Order: sequence, then C-alpha cells, then structure tokens
Amino acid sequence: MRYAPAWSGDIAYLLLVVGLLSIAVATLDPAFRAVEPPWPLPLLNALPAALLGLVAWSLTRRPLLSFWIALLLLAALYGVNALKIEHLETPLLPADFVMLGTPQASAGLLLHYLPDSHDDWLRLAGLGIVTLGLALWEPAQLRSGRRMRVLHLLLTLLLAITLFAGVAPWRSLYAREDARFVPWSPRETVSKTGLISGLLQYRWRYAEPVPMPDHAAASDLLARMDWGAPTPRVTPAALPDIVILQSESFFDASRLNGLDDRDVLPNYRALAAESVHGDLWVPAFGGGTIRTEFEVLTGLAMRYFPRNEYPYFQLVDHALPGLVSVLSEYGYRSLALHPNDPAFWNRAAALRQLGFDAFESEADFPDAPREGYFVSDQALVDRIVERLPDSGPPQLVLAISMELHGPYDARKPLGDHARRDAIAVPDRLPADSAGRLRTFLYHLDNADRALGRLAEALRVRKRRTLLLFYGDHLPGLPITFRTLGFADGLPAEQQPVPWLLFDPAAAEATREDSAAFLLPGRLLARIGLHDDWFALSERLRRETRVGPGFVPAGDAGLGALTQLRQRGEPLPRSADAQP
Repeated sequence: MRYAPAWSGDIAYLLLVVGLLSIAVATLDPAFRAVEPPWPLPLLNALPAALLGLVAWSLTRRPLLSFWIALLLLAALYGVNALKIEHLETPLLPADFVMLGTPQASAGLLLHYLPDSHDDWLRLAGLGIVTLGLALWEPAQLRSGRRMRVLHLLLTLLLAITLFAGVAPWRSLYAREDARFVPWSPRETVSKTGLISGLLQYRWRYAEPVPMPDHAAASDLLARMDWGAPTPRVTPAALPDIVILQSESFFDASRLNGLDDRDVLPNYRALAAESVHGDLWVPAFGGGTIRTEFEVLTGLAMRYFPRNEYPYFQLVDHALPGLVSVLSEYGYRSLALHPNDPAFWNRAAALRQLGFDAFESEADFPDAPREGYFVSDQALVDRIVERLPDSGPPQLVLAISMELHGPYDARKPLGDHARRDAIAVPDRLPADSAGRLRTFLYHLDNADRALGRLAEALRVRKRRTLLLFYGDHLPGLPITFRTLGFADGLPAEQQPVPWLLFDPAAAEATREDSAAFLLPGRLLARIGLHDDWFALSERLRRETRVGPGFVPAGDAGLGALTQLRQRGEPLPRSADAQP
C-alpha cells in the first residue's frame, strides 16, 4: 500500500466533501428548496459535517466510508428535524442534543415517532448494507508515519471543536449570517440561515444557561415585601397527604373551534365545581414536560432562564430547594411515580437532587395494563392509591402520567379501536390530522376518567388528602390547531391548560387562573405551612393578573431572586445590602 499525501490530500478531500455535502444540504434543507440561496449558505451548513468527515478519515483512513458517514449523519439530522417540525412546529435546537446523553431512554420514546412501513425498513437495511460494504471493501490508506497520523487527527479535532465552540475565526466566517438570526423565532432563523448554521448560531449565543442576577432589583423587591420579617412557624395539628398528578398533554379540547360544543372533560368539570380551579399557563408547548414539572416542584419560573430549554440537565445539577425539601422539613415522605424510563430527561438524577425519597419508574410497573404505547392512566391511579398508607408520616406522591403522550397516529395499539373511530371530529381536517385528533380525544377521555376515579378514592380516605392536578402542556397537534383555530382567537402557543386543587375536607368552587411556578406556594398556603420563598411567591401571586402574555408582579426583582436561588447564593436582605 502506498502512503497518501499528508496535507495536500486532506485539503483536496475537504474541498471535495464540502462541495458534495453542500449539494446534499441544498437538497435536504427546507430553507433552500423554495428559493435559490445565496451561494455561501449551503457551504456554511455543510462545513461542520465535512469536518466530522475529516475526523472520521483520520480514524478510519477510508475516505469514501468517511464521506458516507458524514452524509448519513447529515441525512439523519434533517430527518429528525423534519419529525420535530411535523409534531411541534419548531426546528431542532442545541438543547435537544442533551438527549444523546441518555440514548437508551431517549430512543425508547422517540422510536414511536419514526415512520414504520415496509419500505422504510428496506431503505434502512439498504443504507446499512452500503455502509458495511464500504467498510469491508475500501482499503485503509496509510499515512506518512504514526506521528503524522496522530498530528492529523489532533488538528482535525481542533478544527471541529473550535467550530462547535464558536472560536473567533469561525464566528467571523459565519458573521454575515448575523442579520438573518431571529433569536425569538428558531423556525424563522433556520428558514433564513439553514438548519446547521442556525444550530451553530444558537449554540454560540446561548451557551450559558443561567443569566447573571441583578442584585439591586432583588434587594428592591425584598425591601418592598419586608423580606426577613420574623414569621412564626406553626405546624397544623394534622398534616394532610398530598397527591400531585401531572397529566400528560391534558388540555380542554373544547377551546377548539368545531369542538366548542362538546363536554370533553366531564369528570374534570365536576371536580372543578368543588375545587380551586382555572386556566394554567405553563412554559411548554407540544412537549417539554420537565419545564412545567420543574416550575411546580421548585417555584422557579422558566421565563428567567431564557437560554435553557431542558432544566433537568442544567439547572438541577445540584441539590435545589423547593416544594419537596420544604415538606420534608415538616416530616413528609416523598415518592415520585412515572411509568417511563427513569433516565429520560435526566429525571432520576433530577428528582434525587430535588429531594425525593423514592422514585418508581417503568420497571416498577411490569404487569400494568397499557393504552397505546404507554402504561394507562387508570393503572397509574391504582398505584397512587396503593402507595397512600392510612397511618405513619404524611405523604407526598407526585405522579407523572404517560398515556396521553404522542404520537397520535393510527398505528397506535388501543384498547378500544371502535370507541376511538366513533369519535366525531370536524370535517375540514385532513384525514391524517382527523385520525390523530380522534386518538388524542380517546386518550383524553381516559385521562379524565382516571381523574374522576382518583378523586373518589381520595374522598373516602380516612386521612385528609389534597389533590393538585394540572396538564403539563398542549398536545403536539399543530396542523389541527392551525386548521381549526381556537374559540378565543389566540394562537396555540398562548392557550392554557386546566388545573385544580381539590380538598375533600373543604369543598369550594373558586375560579383562579394561575401559572405553574405559582402552584407550590398556593398549595402550601392551603395547608397552612410557611416557607419564606413560597410565602413571597404567594404574595406576588395575589398581585399578578395571570393570562396570555402576563408579566408577574415584581418581575425584575423576582427574576433576580429566582436566579440567585437556583445558583444557591444567599438572598440580599435589603436595598442597602448589595454585594
């Protein structure tokens, strides 16, 4: 075997691969299909994949195989991006790649969204055969000595790493795309820059998840609220058990035009008639359950962490005070129930940092009945009731449901296909969207029935038990939302989900619209338990008029305090006590 030229061949290979991948990008990227893009855009979008191909060449010494690997990675990236846009109408963002840290858990859920036809499997098999054929057929090229090969690998890695890190020379190369960057609209950004260039821009600009707090604003708010004034700690004579049921994609579908005459949530409405209840604004849409979950468990609003998409990966990397830790101080034992892979969303590690004593996940539901791809809500309710003893210390049970999770396509295995097929939906929906809406409404009815069963079980318990129930976000039905529209005329992203706080010992019908991060303070106030942070939250809740696009009372100061609390830094005592 002859030696390949050390650097001239690399440069030629890089130029060739960039050119070929640019053609692939121009074909795959939706931004470049409708109009002919300015010539640098496909090149800039192809360059990262080309550098990865060069790294692969350094490792395998097979140029064709390396180019093929780069092409497959590029195609996979655009394929996943297309699926995300189809279900959530937003493109891939850098934060989505944290899911690569839990590949088994992520794959278990995301595989349900992949096309599942005979032709698709044949295509995948064909790609695998080509890859294996190249690996076996293409001979490895020898480079000029071991030291030179190591130097080549280090240099190509350096180029790739500095690109992804956004070192100055690379930023200068991509600087002409700054005018196309629209920070508040990822979809608009990638429609102008291309997917990969947009990913790099978001990665470079928003690498730091936690903004620096404004200590002065924090001090001003605390001074206005008379923070630190002595408050006697009084423990009620009998502490109630607490059940928090976070219901996946639970949404009042009667808000949609064409369904506004339906009583789609009879059990919720009956329970709301004797509960504190209302509309709830959450920091997630179509997905991102842990954003809402994080707010409810910590009382920290995601609006103050605008660069963070998935808080359990970056904001809960240390012990974080919140609802669980406060209840623990009053003697509560805490249990989380979630019939899914515990590694997904980094949930097992995060719940541990938030103070939960125990966590039962999918492996603890081995024989539980399923509806669709996931453990049924009825089975989850049964487990909640089983885990509530009639004696011993007070209990906090957080249950995170899965049944109503997407996808909602027709191939989903259901317990009663006839009931699903009999659900009427508006005629103007496309056939696929109509089928998905029927499947969603089928599972929504199941979730509503499960809520009713749980409320009745808690009502007859000897120990008083409070139920905090809410939906985590709207479902991923973008075509349905766009086709039907909403009765209030607002877009899908501004629609609320239902919530209620049911206390069998003191039934009352009180309308109270709220936000996810305000719920823990409201819950503790109902029980009569004091904590400085949540008492502040409850005072601000009373001053806040919650609704579409609302701004919390004391917004600037609350934001600074939220960031300080997440960092674990002490809160200032007055406007004079600034660092």
